[in-house]
Amino acid sequence: MANDKKSESRIDVGGIVPPDAPTIADATAEAVSRDDSVIASPKTERSTARLLAGDVVGGLAGLAVVLPQAMGLGIVLFAAMGLDASAGALAGLIGAAAISLASGIGGNTLGMISAPNGPVVIFLIGALASIADSGIVTADLPTALAILVVLAGSFQMVLGLTGGGQFIKYIPYPVVSGLVTAIGLLMIGSQLPSLLGGSEGVSKMTQIAGGLMIEAMNLTTTANHPVNFGQANLLLVPAATTLVTLAGIYWIPRLLPRIPGIVGGFVVGFAFFHIVTAFIPGTVPSAWLVGTIPGPESLARGVTLTPIAQLPWSLMIVSGLALAVVASIDCLVTAVVADASTGSRHNSRGELVAQGLGQIAAGLLGGCGGGGTKGSTLTAINAGGRRWPAVVAGSGVVMLVLFLRPVGDVLPISVLAAAVIHVGIHMLDWRIVAWMRTRKARVDGILALAVVAATLVFDVATGVGVGAVGSALLFIRSQSGATAVYERTTGKMRHSLRHRGKEEKALLEAHSDRILYIELRGHLFFGTVDRLFTELHEDLLRPVWIVINMRRVQSLDMSGLNLLHQMATLITSNGGQLLFANIYPDIVPDRKMGKLLHLLRPGEKGFKAKTFKSTDKALEFAEDCLIAELTGQRPIVSLKRVEIDDNELCQLMRPKTRAALRKILRPVNLRPKERFYMVGDTDAVLFLVIKGEIDIRLPTDKYHYKRLKRVGPGGFFGEMSFLDPAPRVTTAVAVTEVEAMALDPAAIAKSTEPAVKEAIHALRLQLGNELAEQMRWASAEICRLEQW
Repeated sequence: MANDKKSESRIDVGGIVPPDAPTIADATAEAVSRDDSVIASPKTERSTARLLAGDVVGGLAGLAVVLPQAMGLGIVLFAAMGLDASAGALAGLIGAAAISLASGIGGNTLGMISAPNGPVVIFLIGALASIADSGIVTADLPTALAILVVLAGSFQMVLGLTGGGQFIKYIPYPVVSGLVTAIGLLMIGSQLPSLLGGSEGVSKMTQIAGGLMIEAMNLTTTANHPVNFGQANLLLVPAATTLVTLAGIYWIPRLLPRIPGIVGGFVVGFAFFHIVTAFIPGTVPSAWLVGTIPGPESLARGVTLTPIAQLPWSLMIVSGLALAVVASIDCLVTAVVADASTGSRHNSRGELVAQGLGQIAAGLLGGCGGGGTKGSTLTAINAGGRRWPAVVAGSGVVMLVLFLRPVGDVLPISVLAAAVIHVGIHMLDWRIVAWMRTRKARVDGILALAVVAATLVFDVATGVGVGAVGSALLFIRSQSGATAVYERTTGKMRHSLRHRGKEEKALLEAHSDRILYIELRGHLFFGTVDRLFTELHEDLLRPVWIVINMRRVQSLDMSGLNLLHQMATLITSNGGQLLFANIYPDIVPDRKMGKLLHLLRPGEKGFKAKTFKSTDKALEFAEDCLIAELTGQRPIVSLKRVEIDDNELCQLMRPKTRAALRKILRPVNLRPKERFYMVGDTDAVLFLVIKGEIDIRLPTDKYHYKRLKRVGPGGFFGEMSFLDPAPRVTTAVAVTEVEAMALDPAAIAKSTEPAVKEAIHALRLQLGNELAEQMRWASAEICRLEQW
């Protein structure tokens, strides 16, 4: 598991992750405890000069890493459009300068350096290919590129300002993994022509290969197609340079840990190329070198307003939005990795706005789009960069464009190709193979492979679309496969808080299976409600009352509502009824489920469905209906009167004992909403109810409470403080006009009659029996709750 955890950080969507990089999960866990809008300050003991020095060194280190990547990806993009390599290198540098400066000045993520990266460039290649297929000529593609990048930046700013970046977190990981893997494969594949020295090298190698096949078949070659084995060896120089550069990227950090791999590989590959070509007669082919990087006068070269009317704007807008999502995902993931290294917390909204501004600037100047790059970011942070390394790196890119443009004349494209291939290799998520081998994760693996296939066969936008559809199908599958029933029990285990006499208790106990309690959860749509219908079908054919608690329901669509209507109709036809409780207004307007169900069939009277504000009220209604059906008379508690002799606590006493008890009881009459006692009172009085109803409440704050019990005629309350004098923990409130008798410990203490002492002894014994029964029920309730 440890190896799996570390591998999370190896999926790079725009840079190179060193072996000791923290995982994204670690960064997220650390960031949760901090405020999202505040960036932690560096250690106060470091002086300002030392901080600035660290930012300068970190910025230069990050610049050394980001330059090959930015130039290489720019060349890849422009080569795909049929434009020259030097213009592509300039476009990559412009993108790196614009986005890094905008992000660095914003300072929303400590240490992060931004530039053109794999996901953005590969997406742009696919989008521009689709635009070209619509009839746009090559000369107009720079204009399309500029508009795409500006649109993406604008959408990124909207995501940041509206907080829409939070929705990116809900994209399933298999979709991201498949998309990143496909982009890595496309990046590797895009560099294969560079291994042979560009398009000219490919055509020559094809010619040589054809000649070799002819000779192998003992055929004669024509004078126009001679076979030159020395020329074939010469064409291997770019491939050999790429391989040497890759070897340097891999081995240099192991030999010299302080040197970033991509920097060491660049130096080794550059030296190898020029040493080898020094022994080759003649001039080095121009296709092997970047060429002189155009100057500032070439900014936005080829970008004109002429083709704007001919552009496929529907495709442009959709592609711009998709590009904004891809760039935002990569940016926020890089920000989390940076947080893990700096111990800070990025401002996601501000970062997306800054990145959007950088994208817009890059597009207007004719550059590539991009986002955060992990390799350069971690290199800058490890070198001491915190607040300003992105600004230093961006300024360094500007200086290169202004004063070091001739370096392109000696810069091998094959070295930059190695940097791109290295980034692509690190983007491959090999865990997809492990998912396919694991039964529980196989569906995720299939989704990831589907995204990979769609991206490779079509383009990145199609891959994103396949991922979105696949995610929706997986969600529906998971919801349909899981039951919507959170809890199911009968009236024997789940009863109302209303006090019932022994006869009513016995009736309810004997017929408890005719009251069902169902608590639902999650999203109620066709799949989940259909499964609920199947689970309850046998019960719907009986004369039962089904109480449906919707406290945990998150949504209800029309398909689910229609199935609930069918359930209500079916159970009504069999003499039962559906009772709904705890419905939130955002699920059902006005919380009237019966009214909403009737709207489906206006005028229909074939079913009954009632809605209650609480589960207790629904259970009480079901119990009253059951008692009324069994006895032929609905219990009317408000008119009932139970004298002391018939009270539950006194029924088993001898007449002489009850007479002695009545002598020390005092009458108490309260009107509705008056209190017998409140939380914290120390009266320790026991109350026996003759008429009316009392709520026993547990206050939760100044205005809210939880009702624990409703006591009616023949019941009692206040027993806990009576048995064990202590401050009250509940409040007793009269619901109706109440007549009661109070038993005060002070009156007991004053009496010397033996019959009174016998009555109190019998009373305490009966209270003990009642409390034992309540504890037995409470233990069973705890066991029931433990199951859920």
